[in-house]
Amino acid sequence: MNYLIGNKEFFPGIQKIAYEGPKSNNPLAFRYYDENRKVGTKLMKDHFRFAVAYWHTLTGTGEDPFGAGTKDFPWSHAKDPIDHGKEKMDAAFEFITKMGIPFYCFHDFDIVAEADTIAESEKRLQIIVDYAKQKQKASGVKLLWGTANLFSHPRYMNGAATNPDFNVLTYAATQVKNALDATIALGGENYVYQPNTSMILMLLQ
Repeated sequence: MNYLIGNKEFFPGIQKIAYEGPKSNNPLAFRYYDENRKVGTKLMKDHFRFAVAYWHTLTGTGEDPFGAGTKDFPWSHAKDPIDHGKEKMDAAFEFITKMGIPFYCFHDFDIVAEADTIAESEKRLQIIVDYAKQKQKASGVKLLWGTANLFSHPRYMNGAATNPDFNVLTYAATQVKNALDATIALGGENYVYQPNTSMILMLLQ
C-alpha cells in the first residue's frame, strides 16, 4: 500500500505498523494491541479510539524553561506559513496512516502558524482546512476534535475569557469561532472547550 499522501515522504522505509503478537522482537510492531481482536461485543479499535495529537507529535519542539527546543522536524523548514502547514500535514497523515490510527486532533495554530492579524489567521486556517479535507479523503482518517490555542501567545498572559482587556477577550472569541468552524468543516466528532471559554461562548451566541 502507498502511504505517501503528500508530495514528500517523511518516514521513508517504514510501512504500516502491524500487530505481530507478544513474542515479536520487532520494535516497530504492536505486540499487544490487535485492532481486530474482539473484546466483549466490540473490536479493540472500537474500544480504543486513538488519535494523534498535532501539538504533541508534530509541533512541540521540546522547549522548556531551562532551554531551547531540541527537536528539528524536517517538516518545519519551509519559510512560507502555508507551505509549512502543508508539509506538516503531509507528514502528519503519513505518520497517522502508517501507525494505523483512525483519528487526529489539533489546536487551530498547530496546523498553520498564527498571523499578525486575526483576519489573516482566519484566511490561513481556511486554506489549511481545505488541504486537510483532501488528506482525510485520501486516507480515511477522521478528525476526533479541534480546539483553539488560547495560551501560547503573550496576549493571553492574563487569560482569555478572564482577561481584563476586552480587546483580548473579543480576539479570543473570534479565534474560538474560527476553530469551531474549522472543526465542523472537517467533520470533527467533538470540540474541546478549555476551562476559560464559557464567557467566550456567551459572546458567540
